[in-house]
Amino acid sequence: MTGPDDEPWVLDLRGTGVSALPRVRAWAGKSLGHLSAEHLADVLMVIEELASNAYEHTSGPSYARLTVLSRPCVVVIEVDDPEPGRPRVRPPDFERARGRGMLLVDRLADDWGVHEHSGGKTVWARLGCGVPAREACESSG
Repeated sequence: MTGPDDEPWVLDLRGTGVSALPRVRAWAGKSLGHLSAEHLADVLMVIEELASNAYEHTSGPSYARLTVLSRPCVVVIEVDDPEPGRPRVRPPDFERARGRGMLLVDRLADDWGVHEHSGGKTVWARLGCGVPAREACESSG
């Protein structure tokens, strides 16, 4: 597990397509195997949604980063893409098969946002273990 002063885990996604989503999920799962099953499931869902959003609405993500802070237990997920434009949380539209990714991120993350920079933007989400109905970061078995 990384600590507060450790470098994040980084996955280079430049030049990839949506078919890289299983690779993103596997990388995050392997990197964060120490998390409780419930917390890991939430983190995997959020990173997959952020990367998927970048594939769908931009020319694709360039990097994904994961940072784990142990006290308090927090996982920070970041996905960079080369284009401006902020993701939006849309109300659910059950007539459409898609379009609920950021709503899901908004519900699962303690906080999320966008940092714009000269190379595009970073969409980030922070998930803590201390929210109601979540167990501690460390798995019990």
